[in-house]
Amino acid sequence: MKITTTETIAGRLVEETLGVVRGSALWSRSILKFDRDSMCGISNGTIEEMSDGLQLAKDDAEAKAMNQATALGADAIINIRFELMELSSGLFQAAATGTAVKTSSLQSALPIMALADNDDDRDVSYVPKMAQPNLRLVSSMMH
Repeated sequence: MKITTTETIAGRLVEETLGVVRGSALWSRSILKFDRDSMCGISNGTIEEMSDGLQLAKDDAEAKAMNQATALGADAIINIRFELMELSSGLFQAAATGTAVKTSSLQSALPIMALADNDDDRDVSYVPKMAQPNLRLVSSMMH
C-alpha cells in the first residue's frame, strides 16, 4: 500500500475516495523493569529510548490506519498526518489520520514525435502520436 503526505502519488491517478482512516497508539516513557518475574523499579529511560518508543507508537498508529484502509478496499492513503500528544506526565499518544483511496496507474509519458526524416528528403515518414492517458477534469468550483 502506498502512503503519502501529499494529495497525489506520482504515476497514479486517484479514482475513488473511500473515506478517512485513523489509527492511534499509546506509549509511556516510564518503563517498568522486571527482574526474574518481580518488579524491581521504574525508569524514565534515555532520550534514545524515548525517541525509539515514540517512533514505534507512530508506526503502530500508521499500521492501524493501513488496516482500516485495506478493509475499505483501498490501495493507498493520501494526505496522512501524524500527531504526537502528551496525555499526562510521560504518557504519549501517536495518531495517524489520512484519506483511503483507490488509484490506477498512469501510462508513462512518452515523447511525441511528429516527423522522422530519412536520408531521402522526398520520403518523410510520419510516426503516429502515442496514446495519451484519459484524464478526467474535476472542477473545484462550488455551485
